[in-house]
Amino acid sequence: MSKITESIKILKKEGYKVIAPNEISNEGWLDIPELKISVEIEVHDKNKSWDKLNLSKREKELLTVDQCIWLANSKYAKTLKMDGSSSEDDFFIQQPFNLNKKKGYVAGFDADSGYACLNCYWDSSVSYSDLGVRFVRKKISGGSK
Repeated sequence: MSKITESIKILKKEGYKVIAPNEISNEGWLDIPELKISVEIEVHDKNKSWDKLNLSKREKELLTVDQCIWLANSKYAKTLKMDGSSSEDDFFIQQPFNLNKKKGYVAGFDADSGYACLNCYWDSSVSYSDLGVRFVRKKISGGSK
């Protein structure tokens, strides 16, 4: 059995959905060639906490602080509702501070009319109706959108 096949079996056993590269859809994703990533357009799984979503295991699939800042100041901000046009699309991001991570704090991006901010000291059990998740993935070369 190849290492890839073995890894896929382990991931499936742990409850992960494994998608073959030829099955990856660009629907619902926005390609950001400048950062070599694709970002989910819509924030989903709102009103669920970091803990409930089990994001500790998927933190690397969340936007970083640097990516959030770049996107919020880019031509993509309006499409991603990171320009203050929506007060209902906050989302979790990777925790940038080791100290906060050690204390169990999680981070998020928050925008409303007139401001955008990064919160890095939320309790991992926090949830509210406007807070959800938006995943990011590395851009696979050769794909188009």
